[in-house]
Amino acid sequence: MTSRRRTHPRRFIVARSFKRRVAALCFAGASLGLAACDGSNLFTPGTGGGNNGGNNGGGSADAIAPQVQIQFPDSVGTSIAVADSVYVKARVSDNVEVDSVVFTGFALRGDPNLGTQTRVDRFVRKSVVLKGLPRGVVRDTTVQRYLLPTSDRVAERGVYVVVTAYDSMGVAGADTSRVNLGGPRVSLLAPLPPDTVFRGGSQFQARFQAVDSVDLIRSVRVRATGAFTFDSTLNFAVPRALLDTTLTVPIPNVQGSETLQLTTVSGANLQGVSRPVSLSITAPLPDTTAPRVTFDATIPARVEIDDSIRVSVQAVDENRVDSVGVTVLAIVRGATKLDTIAVMSRKVQATADSTYFGLSAVPLTGLDTLTLRLDVTAWATDPTGNCGASVSPNSSQAQPCARYAGARVSTVPGKLYTTFVARGLTVAPPNPGDLLADLLADGSRVYLSNFTRNRVEVLPLGGLAYGTPVRVGSQPWGLALGRTADSLYVANSGGTNISVIPLNTAVLAEAQDKRIFTQNERLFSVDFSPDSSESVNSVTLFDYSDRPQFIAQASNGLLVYSTAPTASAADGTVRIFDPRKTRSEIFTGYVDRHTPGKAIIVNADSAFSTPIKTVIVCPRKRFGDTATPACINGNPSFVSDSLTRMRSRPVNAFGGKWDTRLDIGADIEEVGLSDTTFVAASADRNFIAVGEGARQNARVPLFRSDVGGDSLVLVGDVRDLISNTAERVIGLGLNGDGSLGVARGSQAYYFNQSARLQGVVAAGSPTGGVAMHPGNLGYPGGSFRLSFVSGTDAKGPYVDVIDNFNFFRVKRVYTRDPAVGALVVAPRAGADAGAVTMRVYALTDHGVLALPITSADLVP
Repeated sequence: MTSRRRTHPRRFIVARSFKRRVAALCFAGASLGLAACDGSNLFTPGTGGGNNGGNNGGGSADAIAPQVQIQFPDSVGTSIAVADSVYVKARVSDNVEVDSVVFTGFALRGDPNLGTQTRVDRFVRKSVVLKGLPRGVVRDTTVQRYLLPTSDRVAERGVYVVVTAYDSMGVAGADTSRVNLGGPRVSLLAPLPPDTVFRGGSQFQARFQAVDSVDLIRSVRVRATGAFTFDSTLNFAVPRALLDTTLTVPIPNVQGSETLQLTTVSGANLQGVSRPVSLSITAPLPDTTAPRVTFDATIPARVEIDDSIRVSVQAVDENRVDSVGVTVLAIVRGATKLDTIAVMSRKVQATADSTYFGLSAVPLTGLDTLTLRLDVTAWATDPTGNCGASVSPNSSQAQPCARYAGARVSTVPGKLYTTFVARGLTVAPPNPGDLLADLLADGSRVYLSNFTRNRVEVLPLGGLAYGTPVRVGSQPWGLALGRTADSLYVANSGGTNISVIPLNTAVLAEAQDKRIFTQNERLFSVDFSPDSSESVNSVTLFDYSDRPQFIAQASNGLLVYSTAPTASAADGTVRIFDPRKTRSEIFTGYVDRHTPGKAIIVNADSAFSTPIKTVIVCPRKRFGDTATPACINGNPSFVSDSLTRMRSRPVNAFGGKWDTRLDIGADIEEVGLSDTTFVAASADRNFIAVGEGARQNARVPLFRSDVGGDSLVLVGDVRDLISNTAERVIGLGLNGDGSLGVARGSQAYYFNQSARLQGVVAAGSPTGGVAMHPGNLGYPGGSFRLSFVSGTDAKGPYVDVIDNFNFFRVKRVYTRDPAVGALVVAPRAGADAGAVTMRVYALTDHGVLALPITSADLVP
């Protein structure tokens, strides 16, 4: 080698190997197209300058060759994208002067032992003439150039980059490096000259781009060396074809020269290296200017004690932001001043941050309902310790900083936010977007029908996390406890069936062999002449939706459920399922029977009119029978009487009874119920109430269970309660023995066992359900004559405790969210405070609210 100084051992070995290969090329002679083979570093003299490369001088006046050291590319690991230029930087020196420098780049292909090796130019040759420059320059200088690619597009490894220097006598010296063509490309887009001078203590933005559409980019490493060290690698779990991003590089309080260079690695483990960029770091100036700060806070007007508040903060500084932070003071108004009850503070080493503060730091009992004031200050510091604060949202400020209780604040008061802390905790649905349709509770668990996911969610009493869900049928809606509380019935409104979940097992699951599959039930309307002839004008079939909605079980074992209207069946109905019958029944007990010329046929297989103006009714079979009963033909009164006698016959060996009826005077127009139809049961299951949800002047029929029998008996006058309320029902409840009920409309309407209105209570605007105190029995007597009614007023949503004997509000407990669904009462949980006597659970738009009720809430 002609170079006397060598700092790269690996390149030295490569060059020696290359020398042997060059010797083989020289031996092959001119047939390879090489002009000459002089020197040890693969250069071609005679074209670089210096009297035509020394031909005239013969090279005898100066026998010392120039020294060449390639500084970039500096290793065989450097990859250059095919068709991309290569950046070459080399230091050249000579004892007299360097006349010119030649840059070349080529590949050797073929086998020298077979005489097939050939040289292929991969980069366009470039010459630089130094003769005539100042003597100091031509003796020792650094030369850098980009070599443009040739038209060859083959990817290959070990492509030679040769820098040859000639002195004025034509004596040459050279250095060789190698690069790989093909693989990823990485480029620094900023900073670039002339924008490469920065002050110590500041920062700069390194913007770069990496590309590899074939093997994809796996990582990019950003390195800065010199006056300070910075080394950061971006790794990608999923490689990408293109990366264009910016990285902030902080500069310490230093000065000097800095070199910035990027390295990328592709999915094929090939490297790409960017051109190094030189930066100049000047001495930092004395910094007395504080950062300017901007912030924004998201603090809801109503919160629960486990909620969080969000504060986002950004800062800028003429040099660099060292950290940003937020301090929140929780305060309450005392007799004469504001008293701090908690200090919440957060600091991060960044220029921006979004911070969440939990109200758990505020000493609240969970039973408080109070207005809380939050004093918010955002602040930032720079590396020299200057601090600026902001107390006005969305406004850039640099207020002087102070310290309070160990936290940074402003010397002026912070931004004051007001939020109402409501009682209770809301448990969000198991998954975002889940629709919880109904809920109920027993002594240990709360059950919720998850309409979205076809399952029942189980929430332990007092818990904040759901247990293992129970898979049921399609679109579960209403829930009901069995009469002995050993089973849970689920109305699957997406089908025509009811799931049964035993509750006395260690692991809850639907009893699949007990799922109830309901049959299609129809009614027939009879229109006839109201005179003595009773000539039948028409018999019309009416079909209704069979999809269960709300459900309850009576004390005699009957399942009572409403059905949800559909697009093709606009009316819902009330159905009765009796396991001792072959079919369910559409319940019509609430329909008046005083309309002349009208009748309804119930529980018939078929019915139709005849040409002679009579009606034919074909009864359905009894449970256990195999023979089909004969049809009955006649005028409406004759057929009705015949069916009555038929129902009075003894039961068969299986307990089956005839149940087909023709109800004279009943009008089919009064059967249909508009959505939503609520079903409520007393705690002893002896009374069932139905509430019509989407109609003004809603009907609220009340039925008594025929204990030991198989029927429900209407009690009271349905129309009487309608005329005294004139409301649509959005909530319905019965007390323990059915002696008092409540229907929620614009007011709360209370009715007794005869469906007579007992009193009303104005309770704001209605939002959701109602419930009775579990000890509410024996109206008008009893010890716990209390009920719970949801609503909202000008101050927000609430649950009222109502005295339902004197009909006034005992207590209004405000909540964060309005109840929009069912309301149930459950026992107190084990972890509840001693003052808590029970819990009210309510469905809201954000999940299920658990609201503790204290003994003080129940006393006027």
